[in-house]
Amino acid sequence: MQKKILVVEDDRDLNSSISKFLNLKGFFTESAFDGNEALYKAYEKEFDLILLDVKLPYKNGFEVAKEIRSYKNTPIIFLTSLDSQKDIEKGFLSGADDYLSKPFSLNELHLRINAISRRVFKNETLIKIDEKISFDTQKLILLKENRPIHLTAKEVKLISLFLQNPNKIFSRDEIFESIYEYGEEPNEASLRVFINKLRNIIGKHKIQTVKNIGYKYVS
Repeated sequence: MQKKILVVEDDRDLNSSISKFLNLKGFFTESAFDGNEALYKAYEKEFDLILLDVKLPYKNGFEVAKEIRSYKNTPIIFLTSLDSQKDIEKGFLSGADDYLSKPFSLNELHLRINAISRRVFKNETLIKIDEKISFDTQKLILLKENRPIHLTAKEVKLISLFLQNPNKIFSRDEIFESIYEYGEEPNEASLRVFINKLRNIIGKHKIQTVKNIGYKYVS
């Protein structure tokens, strides 16, 4: 399922740049431009993550985070030019999961988002792929109609990688680094076998080939 991110930033150009970048990375984004709008959207809708600027009109990010924390545990990353130790401590005490100082690169933001997603993923016990197929993240078992399907160790690593990063394009080298142990020789033919087996189980449309690059799992 496509992850939804609320981008709270009053600088409209920066908000637009962040949103467009995350859309290209496979995320759905919605924008808010002040504290009151952020609180309304966070209360009315479900998001997987909130990017929250500190210096906002009407209510600052620290106040917004505290209010959100009173009714939701949605992960929050603060985006701010305030980088003193006192401000950082205040941010975490307000309920932040991470803190990114401006100026920052969009690639670093993406890495922080993925890191939080992995932590959240580990806390989930069952990831639904469709109505019949799910993946047990504790037992590392793929289930079809509640019956376990045998996967090799590398196939388990591969399906886990895809589920943790839906809609993200992985190069073949990135996949090799994730599923092969140190000293093992990556094998292109074997990877195609792993991909085809997973496609036959979860649906051919779920794992797409990206020409000349690699593969992506479509949520």
